[in-house]
Amino acid sequence: MNMVTVAGHIAIDHLFDIPWHPAPEHSIFIRRHERHYGGGAANIATGIARLGGRSRLLAAVPHGFAATDYGTYLRETGVELAVTPFQGEMPTAYIFNDIHHRQVTYFSWGVSEHMPDADVTGDIVHLAPVHPGFACRMADRARYLAFEPGQDLPRYTAEQLAHVIERADMLFCNTTELDTMTNMLALSPKELLSDIDAVVTRGDRGCLVYDGGETHEIPAVPADMVDPTGAGDAHRAAIWTALQRDIDLPTACQLGNVAAALTVETRGAQNGMPDWAELLQKHEQQYGRAENI
Repeated sequence: MNMVTVAGHIAIDHLFDIPWHPAPEHSIFIRRHERHYGGGAANIATGIARLGGRSRLLAAVPHGFAATDYGTYLRETGVELAVTPFQGEMPTAYIFNDIHHRQVTYFSWGVSEHMPDADVTGDIVHLAPVHPGFACRMADRARYLAFEPGQDLPRYTAEQLAHVIERADMLFCNTTELDTMTNMLALSPKELLSDIDAVVTRGDRGCLVYDGGETHEIPAVPADMVDPTGAGDAHRAAIWTALQRDIDLPTACQLGNVAAALTVETRGAQNGMPDWAELLQKHEQQYGRAENI
């Protein structure tokens, strides 16, 4: 089973429940506030480990992070840490969910601003949302590269985006991000996806999988929504764990949809991931028995 290096943010998530999102120059009261472990790369690496896969986490961290509760938790979960320490603050996400589960996030980068100077190592690499300067360096290094621009897409120039996509083997994005990338690169979706495998998520409409020139539509899994935080990261984690087990990409995305549904039924990005046996059980209930698992 091949190790996957996940590169991006380790962060602390502050989750806030509010009645609604206020207009500019207005205020709103907070119903609930919780603190959770987070960061897109950390969420994915932790999810892979919990599912029995092998993950390595590459990120910028404050000095002394390895001895913190979060650092200890990651190692005990089974994540191999390949972090680079810098002087500065822990990255922090401030996540606001209204009663309809519409989410707005404000992200303080902290030491993640130093990622262009972090160590660039890895063979099979998933670029989670990360500093564009680091992404460009990793794109020149990795043997197999999966690219997920995510919420950090606005920080990319068109030149940086083209540099990474031209070298990527797989793309993870949602429909809004796909539209943004095609506009930035002056390409049609067909042109952008012509030479790359891709997983394009579409919310409650499931996802589209572009695999070796074939397109597959994977229906979503119903869920009792509690907190949408981390759904996409759980999706990526399950896909990678399935690929490590030589499961084909469309079936891996079915497993990803199951993992995402289970995650949103629990508060916090890392708390709802099942183990591999439970994931398979829920998959069979939703999609039927798969011969290739």
